[in-house]
Amino acid sequence: MKALIGKPVLVHLLLPIDPAGRQGHLGTISNLSYDNEIVEVCFEDGEKSLYLTDALLVFKSHWELSRDLTDGHQRLDAEELKTLIEIHSILEKGAQSGQHEAFRRACSSERLLRLATVSLASRLELTLPEDTHPYWKKGTGR
Repeated sequence: MKALIGKPVLVHLLLPIDPAGRQGHLGTISNLSYDNEIVEVCFEDGEKSLYLTDALLVFKSHWELSRDLTDGHQRLDAEELKTLIEIHSILEKGAQSGQHEAFRRACSSERLLRLATVSLASRLELTLPEDTHPYWKKGTGR
């Protein structure tokens, strides 16, 4: 899916095996395998590495973050709430360049990172393959 190229990602902090040693580093998707299972990530120093989609974190959608902010069951302290609102504000603007700053803020707390991000694999499951190819449509309409 070409729309993912250039999207900022974070290599999962708890990735058990990473030959590139980039756990917790920010990068940008530079290439994808045909089936969207393997992603090439380019880091700020120009180095590139390959990852499975479940090893990379992306931000939740603007709508999901809005919902999480308004949910009463999320008990955040004042600083966490302030940071989550700042992340939401950055993402609301929609600029790709601001997402690196939003990732840096989300990494300030494991709880914030869990609230603000989802694995790339999970994000793709919500949009692929039904949205991209008629073969995957259910029912007699395909």
